[in-house]
Amino acid sequence: MLENENLEQKTRVIFLMEKYAHYIFHRFFEKPGRDRALRVLYESGTVTQKVFADKMNIRPSSASDILAKMESEELITRACDDGDKRNINVTLTEYGTHLAEYIIVKQKEAAGKMMLSLSDEELTTLETLMNKLLDEWDYKFGAEARLYGPPDRKRGCDR
Repeated sequence: MLENENLEQKTRVIFLMEKYAHYIFHRFFEKPGRDRALRVLYESGTVTQKVFADKMNIRPSSASDILAKMESEELITRACDDGDKRNINVTLTEYGTHLAEYIIVKQKEAAGKMMLSLSDEELTTLETLMNKLLDEWDYKFGAEARLYGPPDRKRGCDR
């Protein structure tokens, strides 16, 4: 299919995606960024700030800001890695773990409510199509997006 073929329909689909994102992130979840960060940390266990940024697909400076806020809320602890002082390890606190578990349950409940109108076959088709788009976008735009990322900086405890 040519790039400009069905451009109006493609534009409508992008706007629909934007509406869906609004529902997902603003109507069903209290703090979507924090909730996603908690889920990533819960699923990953103790990780370095760099690994956290990679898993969140965000810039290291953004990861640092998110983690600082989470630390002030006593959701995480940060400590220098004993093996490599350039790395900072991030770990959920007991409170952070309990909140993450609560959020995961709430997100599963919301996902169930949000997808009630789709059959199992339709869900499979939707998931396949969404993965196809993401794979294409990662291929087409991934390297381009990294070109605009932040410059490398000293990390960790050796600043």
